[in-house]
Amino acid sequence: MKMPLKGSLLAVIAVAAAARVAIPADRMPEGPAGAVLSRALAYAGEDAWKSKTSVEFRKTVTRYKPDGSVERKRVEMHRYRLQPRFGGRIERDEEGKKVLLVNDGYQAWRFVDGQPATTQEDAHAARGATFGSHYVFGMPFKLLDPGVHLAPAGREKLADGTEVEKIRTTYDKGAGDAGGLHTWTYYFDVKTGRLCAAHLNYETDKYDFTEYSDDQSVSGVRIATRRRGFTADATKKTGTLVAETVYDQVRFDVPTPDSMFSPPKP
Repeated sequence: MKMPLKGSLLAVIAVAAAARVAIPADRMPEGPAGAVLSRALAYAGEDAWKSKTSVEFRKTVTRYKPDGSVERKRVEMHRYRLQPRFGGRIERDEEGKKVLLVNDGYQAWRFVDGQPATTQEDAHAARGATFGSHYVFGMPFKLLDPGVHLAPAGREKLADGTEVEKIRTTYDKGAGDAGGLHTWTYYFDVKTGRLCAAHLNYETDKYDFTEYSDDQSVSGVRIATRRRGFTADATKKTGTLVAETVYDQVRFDVPTPDSMFSPPKP
């Protein structure tokens, strides 16, 4: 699943970022959507996920030009406190500059070569990137966060022949991924519950489609370590490859002191 750079990453709010990992049982929807999600959570390792307090990973994002050539490749280090309160930290290079994004669960900051970037856009970008990346990494567990509404969307066969059950996901305003603005449709393997793909309507008549693959088990949690994002239309027909994201060096329950998510001292 890809989070659009304009829209959801900039619209996420801090109150959603502060949500705990633990999933209350009363948030599981009844009926077909609940049955699909229950299978998905069992496959992904719900019990193991709920026990995790933190995670770190390396994230490599390759963006492609319309002709298929590489436009940019970026390597980032991500660290997140999952509970009792969210905290996020991303370190990366941008055009030879060291960029740090930190989010303490209430406020976010962006630093470039150790100096604060002080515009409101910088703060929004830091908050969106930290929360958005943790949100995507935490699928399908994040589908039971407060303010999420799930509805069954039928069955379908993907291009590779996998039969999937679909869940359509919307959000209350002020919840999750840009609440009230976007609609996601998630695709889960009928046989296993594995999250296979997602279709996103993120603006009027604007869509994308993401494939998930290369699942690996880390400390009891199954993670799709590769995501490929494509342009798409309303019928879910895919176009060109836009970006590929690869996770590696994943570790859970690493130390996450408050200082990790606070602005660096001058």
